[in-house]
Amino acid sequence: MAINFPTSPTNGDIHTAEGIQWQWDNTGSTWKCQGVTGVYTLGIASANSLGGIKIGNNLSIDGTGVLSAVMNLNNESISELTDVTFNSVTLNGSSGGGKVLAWDQSLQAFAPVDQSGGGGGGGGSSTFVGLTDTPGSMGSAGQFLTVNSGANALEFTAAPAGTLFGLTDTDFTTVAPQAFDFLAYNGTNWSPNPISLLVLSDVFIISPSDGDVLTYNNSAARWQAAAPSGGGGGAGLTSRATANGTASNLADGGYANIDITAAKTYALLKIQTSHAAWVTLYTSDTTRTQDQNRLEVTDPQPGSGVIAEVITTDGATQTITPGTIGWNDDGTPSTTAYVKVVNKSGSTQNLTVTLHFVQLEV
Repeated sequence: MAINFPTSPTNGDIHTAEGIQWQWDNTGSTWKCQGVTGVYTLGIASANSLGGIKIGNNLSIDGTGVLSAVMNLNNESISELTDVTFNSVTLNGSSGGGKVLAWDQSLQAFAPVDQSGGGGGGGGSSTFVGLTDTPGSMGSAGQFLTVNSGANALEFTAAPAGTLFGLTDTDFTTVAPQAFDFLAYNGTNWSPNPISLLVLSDVFIISPSDGDVLTYNNSAARWQAAAPSGGGGGAGLTSRATANGTASNLADGGYANIDITAAKTYALLKIQTSHAAWVTLYTSDTTRTQDQNRLEVTDPQPGSGVIAEVITTDGATQTITPGTIGWNDDGTPSTTAYVKVVNKSGSTQNLTVTLHFVQLEV
């Protein structure tokens, strides 16, 4: 900006230019700036003249005077970008959907690149934008990217056989997975395991009900329902239950020993058979063996270990009246009820004996 000062000034003369005062100093033979006399409006910069610019609309300046611009191409005009080439490609419509701008070194310009991938809508290349070491296509479903150190590039590969989505420490070949299996770690591999692993095989509950809890009975080596509290130290009330055992292919007139899981001590209510039979219930296996040769027409002796015996017809249920107390008399009491059954049906049968009882001891 040039200032036209007056010619032949005298000492102390004042000259104002563009809102700034200048005073002539004869001693130094120069014009000295005296300061701004008003508000000066800086003109807008253009291609042909210097001027100011407006901060805002993605244009900012930091505390050190560095000017920064943010380019947003989302629904914005890019007409001011001089290093963008589109050739015959459009950025909207069916021919341009899914495209982004990427720097093309060979063109020295930003050019549209297809981002749709997989040969889907938008057409064109299926490469990953900005990654120069990726394969030229999107690969197939179920594949994943791995590093090929030999080619120094990424490539699509399928999961190795017997693995789960790229996990190399899974084993599906030793045991084929089944519906509802879950993965369990065996110290070396993850392998499918059936949900049955979660089922406790040493649990004994005759008639479970809401609120029951399990307690471990070490002498019986099993989990069982805990005795209800507040019962004066007793086992509390329990519901009626049934337990059964079957003698398979039992010949007519033949006998078999059946061990039925019932309770340590119980109130015997009924004995039921699937076919005509002579059934005897004992306190122990020893007493059952000792009574093996007694005839049907001979009554058992007191103290012989016989709890009850019945003779039934096909499919009959014999009510025990009055109710009889039965128990297991093993050295370590268990829940086994020892039964002898004789087939009286007239033919070979799979003969089932069912005990109806109420548990009295846990």
